[in-house]
Amino acid sequence: MGMNSRITPPCYRVAGTGASPPAETWPGDTDEASSTVPLALPLLASLLYAVGSWGLKCGLRRGAGSRMVTALSNLAMAGWSAPLILFFTGQPHPEGFLAAIIAGASLFIGRLCAIQALSKGDLSHATPILGTKTVFVALLTVLFLDEKITPSLMGGAVLTSVAVALLSLNPGADPLKDTQENKINPATTLWALAAALFFAMTDIIVQKYARLTGVTWFQPVMFSTLALLTPLLFFPMRSKASPGLPMLPSTSRWPILVGSGVIGFQTSLVIFVIGIFGHATATNVVYATRGLWAVLLEGAAGGGAAAMDRRILVLRLTGAALLLGAVALVVGSL
Repeated sequence: MGMNSRITPPCYRVAGTGASPPAETWPGDTDEASSTVPLALPLLASLLYAVGSWGLKCGLRRGAGSRMVTALSNLAMAGWSAPLILFFTGQPHPEGFLAAIIAGASLFIGRLCAIQALSKGDLSHATPILGTKTVFVALLTVLFLDEKITPSLMGGAVLTSVAVALLSLNPGADPLKDTQENKINPATTLWALAAALFFAMTDIIVQKYARLTGVTWFQPVMFSTLALLTPLLFFPMRSKASPGLPMLPSTSRWPILVGSGVIGFQTSLVIFVIGIFGHATATNVVYATRGLWAVLLEGAAGGGAAAMDRRILVLRLTGAALLLGAVALVVGSL
């Protein structure tokens, strides 16, 4: 192979032109086997998410700062995506590059909103609301994409949101106690809804515009934008930071670094799948099984809350069943 003979996926080529291939020539639309690929890859990503989030959770328990964890995850996403531009060719397209920058900014705002949601309230309150992303993706698909959302696909999106809520409920908490863990803060709801909306917008932008440049050019620009915006995470904290308290204690470094790397890879993989195959709603429904894998991993590693409270176990099993039902609806709709 010559020096300029980089790999060009067939879906980026149109014979005799430099233009993007029409939508009907993309593998997600023409190849019967391709319906398996965009489902298998987000499923793999959901498994990796459980592993990566477990590492981040261990690091947070050992004193790592949440903003530092978010920053390292952002940089990992950019790091995993950057090599794509070296091994695959795309095509210059101003509108496509602008959309990639907007997608990166949207992802950054979504992650910032998620941090605010978690800082205002408990994880068990914010997580179910963040799960509404699948519904937002379905609605935005109808509004902005030339893709028909079937009743089965919409049903799968709604079931996914309900399942995520069930997987994160804690009936053992005492709602009468005025503690941070039990407090239902309206600000948490608003911040989590905003995060879910911006995350959904990111996926829609990727599906609509990544084909203009090719996803392997679109994605590095998108995540480079995310990385460039990452220092803004620390601006509000500068005046409050304690010089004697490191944001990444030595005992938390290896789980945070490994977890960030895994989280960065699986996020890049999901964006790659949406950029090439489309099917943002179906991808998000399958990807939502990460909540199930996280619960199973927690139980296998340390018992978790479900091992101590039968009510939590019943809720999580119900949520798992709903997730499987949602995935079945999605598979049937493709």
